[in-house]
Parts: sequence; C-alpha cells; structure tokens
Amino acid sequence: MKNEELKKIKQWLPRGYARRIFTETGISFMTIYATMNGKSNNKRVLDAAIAIAKEEKVKAEKAKKEVSTL
Repeated sequence: MKNEELKKIKQWLPRGYARRIFTETGISFMTIYATMNGKSNNKRVLDAAIAIAKEEKVKAEKAKKEVSTL
C-alpha cells in the first residue's frame, strides 16, 4: 500500500489503535507499526486498521451531525 493511502487511513485511526489491532489479530506491535509506516505489508493489519478507521469516521460524522442540529 502506498504511503498516501496509509496516511489517509492513519488520519482516522484513534489513539491506541495498535492495541486494538493487537487484541483483534494477535500480531505484534512491531509488525503493526511497521505495516502502518509502510515498511512491511501485512494484510490482516491493514484490514483491521481500515475497519477501525471506518468506525471512527462514522462516529466523527455522526457527532458532527448531532452538534450541527443543536
């Protein structure tokens, strides 16, 4: 995956995303960070990161919508 694509994913990842990926996949933190920095390519890490980023994006958009209705 290209660095630009990884940056798009990382901008939506919450603090502590590596721990969530670790608990879901059991993959080491070193592999998670290497994958997210583009030095390694691990499909399970990328899939988990994309899923987490999608969840966070939906939460952020929902919160923004609720605030705008106040």
